[in-house]
Amino acid sequence: MTEAEEKRNLFDITANRMYSALSAFYMWKGLSQAININTAGEEEAKKKVEIMNQYRYFFHQVLVSAYKSFVADLSIFFDREGYKDTFSLGKLLKILEEELTGDELNEITQQVNQIKGKHGVTINFIRELRNADVAHQTLQVQSRKVVYDDIEKLFSGVQEILNLISYRYDRSRSLWSHVERDVLHHLNWLFDNLERGEKVRLMEIDQKYKNL
Repeated sequence: MTEAEEKRNLFDITANRMYSALSAFYMWKGLSQAININTAGEEEAKKKVEIMNQYRYFFHQVLVSAYKSFVADLSIFFDREGYKDTFSLGKLLKILEEELTGDELNEITQQVNQIKGKHGVTINFIRELRNADVAHQTLQVQSRKVVYDDIEKLFSGVQEILNLISYRYDRSRSLWSHVERDVLHHLNWLFDNLERGEKVRLMEIDQKYKNL
């Protein structure tokens, strides 16, 4: 792999991981809100709870895995240097060192630091979640309220950083505005199909015993 291909590969890996993390966040958020009376309404929430209880092993693992996925990937992105074989923002900035002048690199580094500064509290919170619930498991469980809006703003900051770097590197930009809509559409589709499938299954069982 050439040096140019390695740089492109690093950017693609980082961008894809953050896109995946955003999808995982909206999956976790969507499932959490689907069973919340305050967001879904009492009737819909109860219906979703019944479906999720029916397939509890599947949905429990999806919730846990989606949560750990977005927390881990966000925290790795903001690691100062990252581990040797992992992606990180610091490594991503290094691909610009040979593409930009010193002044240009300083300018983009300052812009990135300004974006990070705006989300500093949330970044530290994500690191706290990673250390307590993902990389390790604390024995003393604490209640940590995740504010959806704060995480969404942090992901917007991530996209802003990635677009700053990619535009300076090859004039490309990406948009993630469709992700929440697509994830929620697939979640609703899944719930609808599970509900219909369960009704058909019960009808088939009822018909089977009627014919005995």
